[in-house]
This record gives sequence, structure tokens and C-alpha cells, in this order.
Amino acid sequence: MTFSGSSANRASWAVAFAGALVAAVAASTDVTVPLSIELPDNPTAGARVFVEKNCVRCHGFGTEEARVGPDLGRIRFRGTVLDLAGVFWNHAPVMREKMADYKIVMPTLDTHEMADLVAFLTAYRYYLTEIGQSGNPAAGRAVFEAKGCPTCHATSGATTFDKPGPRLDRYKGQYSAIVLAQAMWNHSPEMSSVMRGRGVPFPRLTGKELADLLAYLQAGNVSGSGDRVYFEPGSPRRGRELFASKRCVACHSIAGVGGKGGPDLGLRPQELVGSVSSVAALMWNHSQAMGAEFARRGVPRVTFSGGEMADIIAYLYFVNYASVRAKPERGGVLFVDKCSPCHSIGGGQQVGPDLKTAPGLDEPLGIMSAMWNHSPAMEQELRKHGLQWPRLETGDAADLTAFLLSRRK
Repeated sequence: MTFSGSSANRASWAVAFAGALVAAVAASTDVTVPLSIELPDNPTAGARVFVEKNCVRCHGFGTEEARVGPDLGRIRFRGTVLDLAGVFWNHAPVMREKMADYKIVMPTLDTHEMADLVAFLTAYRYYLTEIGQSGNPAAGRAVFEAKGCPTCHATSGATTFDKPGPRLDRYKGQYSAIVLAQAMWNHSPEMSSVMRGRGVPFPRLTGKELADLLAYLQAGNVSGSGDRVYFEPGSPRRGRELFASKRCVACHSIAGVGGKGGPDLGLRPQELVGSVSSVAALMWNHSQAMGAEFARRGVPRVTFSGGEMADIIAYLYFVNYASVRAKPERGGVLFVDKCSPCHSIGGGQQVGPDLKTAPGLDEPLGIMSAMWNHSPAMEQELRKHGLQWPRLETGDAADLTAFLLSRRK
């Protein structure tokens, strides 16, 4: 990146550009547009980037070991993928300074590496039940009893095994959150029928209750092995294909595209950007209503096998994380305030390059990687001209991206 232009020229250009842009923004409508962000195929691929780019030198990831920077596995990155870009940007000067202290060369990231890294950082919430905050077996036993599970299932210590459901002690130590979620979903029609016959109310579960129940079922092992069963996070891209092939799309839409019988599952970040247990509990709680809808439409009930449940839940998680809507007009106002002292859009090179013609800025994650790669040069120029590092609040990175992409078109 090169920088040029006198202070007087930059100031006069910025004033003229700001006036024209503010006038254009004021005359436009406050429209919201979607930003296209590709779903990851393997959410854990960024672990390699995390190590190879020396992020691990300063940051832990769900460990107890003290590091220079915060443990990124214990931070809940709120918002969308582009809000995570804002976090990267806001902390770039501090990170650069610490890397200089420890003689670490600041890494560069191409678009694919950035995509893998941000997917890896956000996947922790999804995988939380397995590695970060395991459930409480004692609380899980209380859930097991309170929800009426002993009416149909026997566990270790039971005096009778004459019950309609399978004995669960044989599976102790063999459950993962996905295995439990898939088994419950596939057998929910039979379970509902038996519960109605025995006068047991259909149990609704929170994500925490399901995590505690899982911990209770995992406690101990009949075979004597202490090994726990884990699962691969699943592929959001395969989950997208399953969402279509299993005809979920006949009842549910994703960001407005699809059926209208059920809720839009691409606009529910508060519910679906969470742990596997929380997403699985949500599916379980609605399984009776969905079963009734299958019957009403005369279509076979959807079941899952192998790794399909992992892929579906990964898709529902990441499609909400990557579903970004932004306001380009607001981004124009932000550009004037935070970027125009150094950059133009179609006005030629100023201190920094003209962002309308600069290469590699035609997709959101490409813009994110460019911001990171050029942050040392940007910081140097800002200090030289007595300007403060511009901070990005929630939504700012998305709106700025939408504005930039609209001008590049």
C-alpha cells in the first residue's frame, strides 16, 4: 500500500467529498441489503491458521494456560461475522504493539485464511457443550426424573427393566450431544405416543437442561472404559444440501427464501447461534408441532442418520452467523466520518488508495482481510497526521462494507 497527497489537498478533497456524499445519503432511502458470505465447509479448518499464523503465541483457546492476550475460546463474539471484523480492527494497534514486544512478525491473511479463522473462532459457541462447559451430571439426573424419563427408560440401579423404552445404562459414556439429539428427534413420534398413553406430559427442554441430561447419561460406563464420545462439528455446506433434500425448505425459509409454513430459520440468531444443546433443544421442543404438520401435509417424517444431524445443526448455526444485512447509506455516513480523511471512492488516490479501484475488495471477507493486512501502514499514517484510530461499533463494519461494495459495482 502506498500513501501520497499533501495535507491541504487531502483536507479540501475530504470536505468536498463529505458534502456531496452526505447530500446523496440524505436524499436516498434507508434501505437494507443482504451481504453474501459463503458458509464454511469445515468450521475447524481455521485451527491450522490459528497455529500457523502464530495466534497461539498470544491467545489460548478454551485452555487454562495464561497467555499475553485473552483466551478467545472464552469470549462470546456477538453479532455477525462482520462484527468480528470490527473486533479485529479495533484491537489491531494493541495486537501489533504486543507482537513487536515479543518479536512476532505480524501475519497477513488472504481471504480464504480469514474465512477459515473467523469460522473457527465463532464455532466455539456451537461446540460449547462438548469442550467448554460440560453439563452437570447431578443436575442432569434431576432433569431426568423431573421430565418423567424414568416412566419409559431404566438406568443403572433400577429394580425393574420392564419399560417401553430402551435401557439407558447400556449407552452410558457413549453419548455425544449430536447422538442424543438425533436419537430423540428420530424417536419423538413413538415417544410422544407412549407418553400420551401413560399420561406423561411432553417434556420441554432448555439447552442447559439437555446439556445436563447428556452429562448424566455420560457419567460412568458399563464397559469400564472412561472414553467419552465426541463429534465432528459437521459441515454447514452439507447441511444446506440436506436442508433441501430432506424438504425442510418446504416449510421453512432461509432469509425469505423457501416455504412459509414454519418460521424463517435464517433470521433467528438469538436462538440458533448457540451450542449444539441449545439448537437441539429447540428442535425437540417443536418436534410435536412439526410432526403434526408432516401428517397434515401427508409427507413422511424427516429422520436423520450418520452425521446428518451434525450437518443440519451446523447449517442452522452458521447460516444465522453469516446472515448479514446492512445499510449502505449509513455506511456512506460512516465512511465520511471514519475513512474519508485518507481514502476516496472514485476520487483517485489520497493518503491511501482509491477504494473503488483497489484490488481484492469485492467480497466482505476480502475487505476484512485487507483491513487486517494494511492496519500497520494505516496506523503509521494516522499517527503521522495526528488522527485517532477509528473504532467500529456493532453494525459499522457491515454498513461500511455494503457502502463500499455498492460503489464498486
